[in-house]
Amino acid sequence: MAKDEELIGEVAEDGQISISRDVIATIAGLAASDVAGVAPPKGGAMPRGDAVRRLVDVEIAEGHVKLTLKVGVLHGRAIQEVAQALQTSVKNEVEKMTALPVDEVDVEVVRVVFPEEGRRKERSS
Repeated sequence: MAKDEELIGEVAEDGQISISRDVIATIAGLAASDVAGVAPPKGGAMPRGDAVRRLVDVEIAEGHVKLTLKVGVLHGRAIQEVAQALQTSVKNEVEKMTALPVDEVDVEVVRVVFPEEGRRKERSS
């Protein structure tokens, strides 16, 4: 099994199932992008697809997942509420899609993003 994969089930007749950390990071990142008030740390629009996994660090130990997300929060939003909604959404989505238990979802709010920053970056893209 590759270093970045984790065994999530084994059936002797059918083989094994493994999920890479990148897949888990993508799932978590996409779930994060759907939470109101969450913004990428550098402003602009939330990345989509594979690019969103850059916001997520995944640790897997003994079949349990720990996630750390670095995000910005839109100005005017309650940081605590956004972070808690983010934790719930990410935990639920990763557990639903992978069947792996998520023990922790740590949220590092690294920046307050102002609405004009997002619009300016989106226009320049």
